Amino acid sequence: MPMLRLVAPAMFALLAGTCVAQSYPTKPLRVMVASVAGGPPDIIMRGFSDPLRQEFGQPVIIENVPQGDGIVAAQNLIRSSADGYNILMASAGAITVNPVLQANLPYEPQKDLAPMVMIAQFNSVFVVNAAVPAKSLKELIALAKAKPGSITFGTAGTPTTSNLYVEWFRHNQGIDFYNVPYKSNPQALQAVVAGEVQATVFAAGAAVAQARAGKARVLAIISEKRVAGYPDLPTVREEGLDIVIRNWYGLFARAGTPREIIDRWNRTVSKVTLDAGFQEKILFNNGMERAAPSGEPVEAFAQFLARDRALYERLKNEGKLKVE
Repeated sequence: MPMLRLVAPAMFALLAGTCVAQSYPTKPLRVMVASVAGGPPDIIMRGFSDPLRQEFGQPVIIENVPQGDGIVAAQNLIRSSADGYNILMASAGAITVNPVLQANLPYEPQKDLAPMVMIAQFNSVFVVNAAVPAKSLKELIALAKAKPGSITFGTAGTPTTSNLYVEWFRHNQGIDFYNVPYKSNPQALQAVVAGEVQATVFAAGAAVAQARAGKARVLAIISEKRVAGYPDLPTVREEGLDIVIRNWYGLFARAGTPREIIDRWNRTVSKVTLDAGFQEKILFNNGMERAAPSGEPVEAFAQFLARDRALYERLKNEGKLKVE
């Protein structure tokens, strides 16, 4: 009898979790996207809407919550119930960058959020105006070293790749680009095309299109290895940088959400991103690719997040990175 008393609660919890997963969902699902409507993450999440509706048998409502670089969206999730009906689509900014660089955040991702699945990673590139004499990233850096503050660099907000690289160059490498802030990354790219600034970091697809039109020049792709869609672009590592600051998007639930629900989202999203048509139309055309740990179990995503956060800890502590 004592043994039965010990086993029964565990069996009950297992059966209860199974019942939750089998009955879930019984009402519409809400995904809060930390982006403006029409932005790449918004387009990507809306590309998931129909496949998710077919899988779950319920409508998927997309809610854009761009305020505060993902901070507001994360707060909204934390205030919701841990039942899997409210999901957050967020990037590195809200999950691994802001918690390191900003004091007094109203949430702690490691404690308050449950990783569900990595969707994809951005293919971003260093791009310059066509009139800039640099033909490679090494040459652009050499120009900035020769005349500190002479190379204007368009950036777009604290946790963006463009701004983080400029600050890393300044505080870690002693290379002074002149930081010109814009309200969004598209504005920074247009400023490069128009010649208002000389360089920026932007999604590969749009930057390459401008380069083919003769309005810009792409110098290097921000990746550990060459990307299949852009095999001729050298990586930042090939150009001598030992740091790869790469943005990504993933889905999160509130901490405490049943593991069975989290695993179901993981399997469903992974299945969708495995489709070649989805990869081409929704991901690649919006500057992203299905890169590890996309399609891998929750634990792989959690490990990736720990490594990503450690990267920004390194930038902050060893490189004395400050965001001004």
